[in-house]
Amino acid sequence: MMETVDRVAGILRAIPGVVDMARLGHAQKQKVVKLELNHEKDLILPCRNLGVSLTAGKDQCFVLLKAGSFRAPVAPTLYLVEENGRPESNHALTVAGKQYTVVGEELTRKPEEYSEPVIPLDGSFVMFPGRSSPSVPCFFLLPPLPFPELEKVSAELGLRDVMSVSPSLVSDGFLREEFRFPPSNTLATLLVGFDLVLP
Repeated sequence: MMETVDRVAGILRAIPGVVDMARLGHAQKQKVVKLELNHEKDLILPCRNLGVSLTAGKDQCFVLLKAGSFRAPVAPTLYLVEENGRPESNHALTVAGKQYTVVGEELTRKPEEYSEPVIPLDGSFVMFPGRSSPSVPCFFLLPPLPFPELEKVSAELGLRDVMSVSPSLVSDGFLREEFRFPPSNTLATLLVGFDLVLP
């Protein structure tokens, strides 16, 4: 097992834009999940960072300290969703087996490139007015994202359910202090987790 973990660590360190990295132990993973849950209770706007609890719940979880030169996310990192996903909808987002209806998302392309009417917000988020139901409450959701650098070697290394997510500022602060990462605002943390396929 440790040979696989060491190989993964080498792959993560070699990714362009990764400044530093560390592997979380069980207690550190639990602390991050607790920090996220407490942080969500203090927010004015309802928000759930499901990606953190799912990623920290994996067999192995690493934290990367990344610079601005790190690649862009492979999908939106933030969505506005309705709790009751409509299975027949083309706009459903499934996280941990549960479906949500996407009514807004982080802007990953120009507003005019969408095939439906949109309302841009602050240049970084877009709303889909035709998708929402006025009577259904919405909340912001941060799902786990794919992590291609490990997914492409998952069969070779025996990795399963690879995922990644950005933690909140509260968890970011804890991780930086825990692993002695610099507090620079030009750097950010990213959690990467995966399960190991038992031989």
